Amino acid sequence: MGAYIWIEAGFVVATVVLGLLLFSQRARGPLARFVPLLRRLWLERPLRAVYEAIHAYRNRPALLVGVFALTVGVQGVRVLAIWAAGRAVGVTLSPRPYYVMGPLLFLVLLVPFTVNGLAVRAAFFVSFLTQLDVSADAAFATGFLFFVVTVTLSVPGAIILGWEHLRPSARGEPAGAPRPTTRPQS
Repeated sequence: MGAYIWIEAGFVVATVVLGLLLFSQRARGPLARFVPLLRRLWLERPLRAVYEAIHAYRNRPALLVGVFALTVGVQGVRVLAIWAAGRAVGVTLSPRPYYVMGPLLFLVLLVPFTVNGLAVRAAFFVSFLTQLDVSADAAFATGFLFFVVTVTLSVPGAIILGWEHLRPSARGEPAGAPRPTTRPQS
């Protein structure tokens, strides 16, 4: 697991540095040096909008702490779901290695190579778990079962979205009609 821990440590360090750059008022001056380049690349306006939106949250530390705690809790439960999938197929590891694997898996699943990360997920599970003396078949089964659990848990949300899209609204619009967006007048 050594390489995986170093990769994860690298992501932690990069996240802390990015967080300091985005939330620090002192970083505004050094970041201003990149404005001419960003203007030429047509990225200055969208990046400035994101930067200003992030700084609006800096003044609400209770909200940031709450969101951080909620995120850690949700990700912790997701990792336990991977552990439970492993237990269901006979993998007898403790939850600890899954807490190393989980965050990396969630990052790997963001790579848009396949539909819903199917092959990437399977390869990651096999690569990671076989280093812990788990058979390739059990590692694959763990990844597949975790995928099935994830899809199954998202079905109620899909049903609700479909229901909201198909039923007519109270304003008398037909089912599935696009809702007009309102913009504030300046």
